[in-house]
Amino acid sequence: MSFRIKESAEVVRCSRFPNTKRVAHFLPRAQLVSLDAYSRADLAQAARSKNHNKSLEIAATIDHELTHWADVVGTLWGRGFMVRVYDAYRLLGRRNRDGSEVDFAKLIAIYDEERRLLLPRYYRVVNDEQPKHGVQKPWLIGLSVGLEIDTFGYLDMERPIIFVRFNDRETSSNLIRQPLTVGALLETIAVASEYDSIFTYINENVPPDERFVEINMQNRYLTERFYDPELSLYSAAVHVFSHYSRVIEPPIAYRCAAILSHLCLNLADEHFDGILLPSSMAAWSERFPAFKRRRDRGFAFTVVCSNLEQWRDGQNDGNWIDAALRASGLPDAKAIMGQAIEIMSNQECQAKGFPFDATEAYMLELGGATAKIRAESPIFGLKRSMATLRIVPPMVDADGEVVVWPKNEFDFSRYNAEDMTNLDWALEGYIRNLVDGCRI
Repeated sequence: MSFRIKESAEVVRCSRFPNTKRVAHFLPRAQLVSLDAYSRADLAQAARSKNHNKSLEIAATIDHELTHWADVVGTLWGRGFMVRVYDAYRLLGRRNRDGSEVDFAKLIAIYDEERRLLLPRYYRVVNDEQPKHGVQKPWLIGLSVGLEIDTFGYLDMERPIIFVRFNDRETSSNLIRQPLTVGALLETIAVASEYDSIFTYINENVPPDERFVEINMQNRYLTERFYDPELSLYSAAVHVFSHYSRVIEPPIAYRCAAILSHLCLNLADEHFDGILLPSSMAAWSERFPAFKRRRDRGFAFTVVCSNLEQWRDGQNDGNWIDAALRASGLPDAKAIMGQAIEIMSNQECQAKGFPFDATEAYMLELGGATAKIRAESPIFGLKRSMATLRIVPPMVDADGEVVVWPKNEFDFSRYNAEDMTNLDWALEGYIRNLVDGCRI
């Protein structure tokens, strides 16, 4: 079993994340966390040792990837994607039958949906030669709107893209152009969970006389990441949030931007129809209807950010965000989450007769419970999952072995990591073959 899971994870990782070195990643189609750099022995050793740096690294990594799991199974956006994936799995059994051509468009739609999570490298620009930026020399953040290029090379008027532009304050030259996609929102929430994991670990495990030094060291490290040009995907949404709210401390900015990102992932279809175009974005009025028709969650995030009042110490963050939501033509946070949870409670696996029907039903069930515990804060991780759900979502280590956690009540009779990896592998191959045929 371990060989197939490991082999599949390595191939998928290389194809989806070229030229990167990753310590872990999440497979959304399999709802599986892969700890690429850690074995079960590493996890056990870190738990026993006093090596805080290694323990912090592992804890933060796990919580980052578990947050991706929570966003796939427990948000309206994620569940829509997940259900479409399971529907695609059901098409695999008829791929060699007469008439299976009618399924091709649905499978290519999955490919395009995944591609648009981050958008291809073409749309992201990073100037290799740029001065170092930081809190003392922040980027000048701007926004622009472009259009996706279709498969024939034409600009697609129905697919506008919002870009975050990182400019130098002294020269105004553009240093980075980063699309603000669903993927950017997902990474915002995951990094916020990392922050929470790090500081929770320090407060619970580092001796009081060492705690201040450790916190300062971690703050410096996190701030460096916040201004790392290569990590713009992970910080773009937060820089937009900071630009409008004037929040400059990364931990506060990530916490609040994560709340707003999570709300945007839980907007129902009808919410997009009510979004109001801010006067500051009047230049984009021609693209505004298409953003709404496409249910563009990155654009919704930007609109709400533009309506934020300047942040003040001691304010009620919930009331502050609610005011920006209402100014954007949206309900308040409680109403958004209440409606999302109600919709999720009515979602069930409709198919019968497939071996993985029980897995889809289980993921929908766990996702509904996850959404409820994250209604006020999207922060998620190992401890919160065990404390509230009494489960640890499925995870494999660097050797491809399923990680077994003490007191974990996750029902592995309803989820098999090898079976899900095999499905992911098969779907990947089928879709790639179709792409070769229709995207020449």
